[in-house]
Amino acid sequence: MIINSTGITKSELTDYLGFWTNKLREVYGQDFVIKKEGVVDNIATAGSLTCMALEDVMMYLAKQMNPYTAEGEFQDALYALVGLTRNYASFTTVTRTIEGQANQVCDVGSIRFKNSATDDIFELNTAVTLGADGKGVGSFTAIELGAIELDPAATLSIIDAPEGIVGIYYVLGNTTTVGDDYEDDSEFRIRWLMTNSVKGGNTQGGMYAALLPLCDNSTRNLVITQNRTNSTVDSIPAHSMHIVLNSAESDEVIANTIFNNLMDGVGLYGDIDVTVKDLSDEDVTISFSRTDTIRTYFNVEVILKSGFLLAQVRDAIKNAIVDNFDYAMGERVIANDFYQYINAIEGVDYVTTLEISDDNSTWVQTLSMAYNEKGVVQASDITIAEG
Repeated sequence: MIINSTGITKSELTDYLGFWTNKLREVYGQDFVIKKEGVVDNIATAGSLTCMALEDVMMYLAKQMNPYTAEGEFQDALYALVGLTRNYASFTTVTRTIEGQANQVCDVGSIRFKNSATDDIFELNTAVTLGADGKGVGSFTAIELGAIELDPAATLSIIDAPEGIVGIYYVLGNTTTVGDDYEDDSEFRIRWLMTNSVKGGNTQGGMYAALLPLCDNSTRNLVITQNRTNSTVDSIPAHSMHIVLNSAESDEVIANTIFNNLMDGVGLYGDIDVTVKDLSDEDVTISFSRTDTIRTYFNVEVILKSGFLLAQVRDAIKNAIVDNFDYAMGERVIANDFYQYINAIEGVDYVTTLEISDDNSTWVQTLSMAYNEKGVVQASDITIAEG
């Protein structure tokens, strides 16, 4: 294991075998080399592999003890020291009107319905007694955690209900309280940086806090990558920061915000250079990048139900893809993510082909994105055919 100013680097097998070769030459002579067939050679190799396994453990623990790299339970424990806890997923709850027999009683859990378009299932979470008109408002909880939308116009299908219940639907006044998705390690780390920083605080977290309002307050639209080493990494020069934004603000607004929150001693890297004035009226160059958008094409083939024509479902398929295409910078675009939305469209029996491409020529199932790239799609880039 090599430990120096650039951090910790794991040793290679050749490093250990070189050490053993030098040591064993003191015993067996200067012409000694480690071979596959020798007993001593095998012991040296096995010992080297054991040491490398121990290095793996040490590097894993070193990673988990660093708040900038810790993951999972280790991250939870470290951030708890400063009073920060992870936002875990919560359930979405909705109210919907129930129709049945007059004065009918519905016990907790006795009614379940689903959104016909998405198959999200909701279950009655409080007992409800219908009124004399056979109607009442019930509170339902999604059976899965996370942010689950239930549009007022969604078609609701009853899965389980007491005898006499004839319908569940939306009326004006019904509500939807969307739950929270699980806060992953990267989101939690950004919040830790921001919690321990303020705008103008000359920290990476302070930079996040300053720039997020320019990016719709979404970490999906902002990436700050800092190279703290003495050499260039991923094209970012030593001791430099690469700020990448998906923002509608002007270059000048972004540059001035960065300048007002710039960390001392940190250089900037990016495709865009903007000159701003410091307090001494001297020119200062601020560099950053805007998101590289990767145009994404879809090739879709479907089998239609009897009585439906492709022209009747084409726009619905395109809308299903465009409306649910929501990826952060660096996040892979996966074709399989869209099966559920297309299959749920009225008139579509099932999807036979679903492929994506970044050049409208080579078709794949997954498109990988660099940390500064973000997939985008337009309805005109979606080709639909009947299989």
